Amino acid sequence: MPFRLFFPQQYTRSIAALVAALCCIGQGANAAESSKYKRAEWLPKWSDADRDCQNTRHELLVRYSLAPVVYTDARHCQVKGGLWMDPYTGQFFELASDLDVEHIVPLKWAHERGGAEWSRERKRAFAEDPDNLWLVDDGRNQSKGHKGPDEWMPPYGPVREYYLRRFLDVAEKYGLQVRPNESQLILAMLARSRKG
Repeated sequence: MPFRLFFPQQYTRSIAALVAALCCIGQGANAAESSKYKRAEWLPKWSDADRDCQNTRHELLVRYSLAPVVYTDARHCQVKGGLWMDPYTGQFFELASDLDVEHIVPLKWAHERGGAEWSRERKRAFAEDPDNLWLVDDGRNQSKGHKGPDEWMPPYGPVREYYLRRFLDVAEKYGLQVRPNESQLILAMLARSRKG
């Protein structure tokens, strides 16, 4: 399965560039939360920004399906079936109901590393940013929870480097304050993944 289907060119920067980015976003990292995490402030429900009757979840199902999708009705608002590869496991799924929309950088993880200070609009934009979303097995998504890559990694080996790069790019994009110990662990894992 060609990874280009899941990993755009922007996620192929060098390790040196990622190190430089981490040095920048890691400065001034603060472990304290200024407020308690509340998911409803980030994502009360999936939106339909372009008002075509498909919310973010169903637009992702259409975008990432490797085969023509089957809809639940003639309006084509909701996807019932297709063919998707879970990048975390390498397994294939044909039922949309078997998949969760996964935040590569979890919402609570972001909240605890700078996102707590964001406006509700920025939190919502982060929660529905396609750069930070994958479709994965619903059970696997629950096992990951709010963990970052220093605590959880995809079980499917070939995807790990891409997962790390995408995680770091999203963190940099939003200026999240990656902690120094996390930075060191993530970069070490990235270096190991390159060696195979």
